[in-house]
Amino acid sequence: MTDPDIEAGRAVLGHLAVRDFPTRSPLYAAIAREALADDEVLGLTAGVPWHELGPMRLLAAVRHLLIAAPEEPLAAFHADLTDDPRPPEEAYPVFREFVLRHRDELTTLVRTRAIQTNEVLRCACSMPAVALARAALGADLGLVDVGSSAGLGQLLDRYAYDYGAAGTAGPAGAPVRLRCEARGERPVPLAGAPPAIAHRVGLDRAPVDVGDPDARRWLRASTWPDQGGRVELLAAALEAARADPPRIVAGDAVDDLAALLAEVPPALGVCVTTSVMLGYLGDRRTDFTDALEEAGRRRPIAWVAFDLTHVMDRLDAAPAWVTDGIEAGGVDCALVRLSMLTAAGREDRWLARGAYHGEWIEWMEPQPG
Repeated sequence: MTDPDIEAGRAVLGHLAVRDFPTRSPLYAAIAREALADDEVLGLTAGVPWHELGPMRLLAAVRHLLIAAPEEPLAAFHADLTDDPRPPEEAYPVFREFVLRHRDELTTLVRTRAIQTNEVLRCACSMPAVALARAALGADLGLVDVGSSAGLGQLLDRYAYDYGAAGTAGPAGAPVRLRCEARGERPVPLAGAPPAIAHRVGLDRAPVDVGDPDARRWLRASTWPDQGGRVELLAAALEAARADPPRIVAGDAVDDLAALLAEVPPALGVCVTTSVMLGYLGDRRTDFTDALEEAGRRRPIAWVAFDLTHVMDRLDAAPAWVTDGIEAGGVDCALVRLSMLTAAGREDRWLARGAYHGEWIEWMEPQPG
């Protein structure tokens, strides 16, 4: 007889092992291959709904402990915790011993923490769309960032952007510089500066306090171990955010959204941003889009979504490149969409696709002229 909790964790880990880990994290790929057959380890993810990615919580919880104890043998496999990482293929016995030895601590972390990556490089994919939202609304923006985590996405106007030959944007002296490869034939529409944001607030069920060392450690732990550049960029963005911490309200993405939208001063245009968060809503994704559309009937709203194809709505009306482009060039990608929500209804503009973590963008929407 199978345990449904273990089977749910196995299904999630099996998807990650095939779709995500092989190209992004050799260590996690090696661990996942063996953990799939290990019910004792998978049992630590019991009680976590499938859409909240219990196996990812477990991997993050392990890193959370290792960052505080880099002398542990398992830390020798994490490239950001050692100068000479051991081969991933040798990791699982050490991983299993560590997990079972710290079973109680890890179980508590898995059941009480949510994955919080707050991938700041994704701003390089969403920023051009936010600039288009500002142009469509005809006013400086009041930004409401849903699923805000530590609020780093709220600060997209404070970063410098480098798209290589495609150009640059943002303040040249910014302490955080985001480098994103521009692919494809169509140019990324760049202005000299990011859109002006005059009001900003985040909404998250478990906000991350950038001034709390334990919270910053969890953010780092949620970042995969083979990607040192992501860890370094996160550290730089957190340090910049600590100088002027963004405001984040603890609340529900559906139930508490209207109150934050109402806070935006009437002279500003309302722009809602979401960044790889729709999947975490589970069965409430439709409730979220309904709430946005209802709010748009009272006041124009621009919604910039950066997310995976399978969690986006209204795919039946999307251009062919959207539904055909779940993988671009053999690399998993996300989509960038700008939706205008008004009393007249909803209009979607499918703009671009980009790397899941923001390393590249390919603009797909034809530009006027």
